[in-house]
Amino acid sequence: MFEDLSYLCRFSTRAAINALAIRFNLPETRNMQDWEYEVADANRIDEFLAVYDSGELSEDEKFTLMAMLLQSFCDVINDDERLLSSENWKHFLSFLEQDIQIHIYLVWYWSSVDKPETDIENPDYMFSISPFIRPILLRHQGKFAKH
Repeated sequence: MFEDLSYLCRFSTRAAINALAIRFNLPETRNMQDWEYEVADANRIDEFLAVYDSGELSEDEKFTLMAMLLQSFCDVINDDERLLSSENWKHFLSFLEQDIQIHIYLVWYWSSVDKPETDIENPDYMFSISPFIRPILLRHQGKFAKH
């Protein structure tokens, strides 16, 4: 059902982290292991989305900011699933789809489909956001699968 897209692994670049840290006035030290997840902030989703949509970001900055947004939305969904009907949620999903070439690895990762088939629907083996991201993965994974 799901292709293994782990070969498309991608990471945030130092340049993207530095640029976003300055833009959003975020802490940034070299000992922050997963910076984009550590600085994610559900209270700043509006701001993150506006910058993503600004057309001012490099591809690497878009990738890193999308990782921040995924973590931010995941944190919010844990508290209130009503967010799934918001305009912010719709914009977020549209950005994932429109820039799927940039974000396919993030979509695959956050879909949590790298588990054995028997565990794929077990909530203990996924992020709260996974069931909502999987349809995007299903629509696009064929474009990226090894043939």
